Amino acid sequence: MSMTRFTAVILMLGMLTGCATSGSGWPSFAKRDTDTRQAKANRKKLNDPSKLDLAYAKWQEQLGNTTEARERYQRVLHDEPQSIEALLGLARMDQLAGRTAEAEQGFRRALKNSPNNSLVLDALGQFYAAQEKWPQAIDALKQGLQVTPNDDTIRFHLAVVIAKSGDLVTAKLLFVNSVGEAEAEYNLGLILHDQGKLDLAEQHFVQAVAKKPTLEQAQYRLSEIRVEKETKNVLAGTNNRPRPDMQAPAGSLPSSTNLLPAPVVEHRLNPNDMLGIQQTTAQQLPPNAAPQSNVAPAVGVIPATTPAASSPASVFNPLTTGTPSTDSLAPQQLEQLRNQR
Repeated sequence: MSMTRFTAVILMLGMLTGCATSGSGWPSFAKRDTDTRQAKANRKKLNDPSKLDLAYAKWQEQLGNTTEARERYQRVLHDEPQSIEALLGLARMDQLAGRTAEAEQGFRRALKNSPNNSLVLDALGQFYAAQEKWPQAIDALKQGLQVTPNDDTIRFHLAVVIAKSGDLVTAKLLFVNSVGEAEAEYNLGLILHDQGKLDLAEQHFVQAVAKKPTLEQAQYRLSEIRVEKETKNVLAGTNNRPRPDMQAPAGSLPSSTNLLPAPVVEHRLNPNDMLGIQQTTAQQLPPNAAPQSNVAPAVGVIPATTPAASSPASVFNPLTTGTPSTDSLAPQQLEQLRNQR
């Protein structure tokens, strides 16, 4: 009896050990395959599995999980090849991934399957707007609005595209009809601000606050844009005031400086001055040496070796080294000159 119990215990331990070993030894893909089959079985039990997959795909798209969203959109297309929402979802995934050509093909495929679907036309218009292809975007959105004239979402998207294309008047009417007057001014201000047109943007924000003082977004944007403009002015060094010293060349006087002409005192040489110059020049020169100039003669000037033409006796150049004329000297000056010789 004891041997029988001992044998039973050994067999039970062996079975437990084998189970544990077998469980740890299964390949990893075996469990995954089992889970996949179980998931498919559970999916078949759902009344509308494609609808659940589509909702999950949209949720993952909003979260930014494009890989998971693409997988679910493809699953919906596998079950329903004509699903417009799945086609648009895959086109958006291609657009986000930078595959512009594939995205356009996806939008066009959806439009081919449902040419009068305002949802498809709206998505196609927004795709072209992202590429800044304004005429194609406006055309698609206008078609969508013709299909559903009361769709304020499409009207709003059309207003945005038209405003970005430069037609603010038409865009404002569409904005007013879709969101209201104050909100229309606010949206125009946002678009102009993004385009770098700060002055025009500020005017629309002011109008938005005036029409609806409780519009906090407009008040915030108005304060923000004024700070931005002031900062740019400070960095530019203008501060909305002209600065002459920023416009004049370096070292020049400001334009507001009144310059007065300086008085010119004319000094005429008298005979004593000329005699002193003559004596100083004679002392500095060596004997029998003619004065030479270190300045090169200008073009057309007669060389120093060329005899100069005679000048009238009444003209006297104090810088020459010749003997001055004695015709204009007083008797006392003539006497001084004779004593020096």
